[in-house]
Amino acid sequence: MKNATTPIAVRSPCVKVCQMDPVTQLCLGCCRTQEERDWWVAYSDAQQREVLQRCDQRREVLTSGKGEFAPSMGIVESRRKGAQPGS
Repeated sequence: MKNATTPIAVRSPCVKVCQMDPVTQLCLGCCRTQEERDWWVAYSDAQQREVLQRCDQRREVLTSGKGEFAPSMGIVESRRKGAQPGS
């Protein structure tokens, strides 16, 4: 019998502080861009993990005051079958 594992979904970084910083254009709670917040459910697991890494990098820049923010992942095609971008 094969060792089957159940994939674990990537948890959203949302901490229920959903407010955009007008200067950095990042969410004050999770450090995602507006596009990353809007498109989170459309991103693949790999893309979601990439967003989490970008959030960590942005937090480091905010803490240290040095460096530039990682760019937004941007808009992606939905993983839902038959869905149109933006729906």
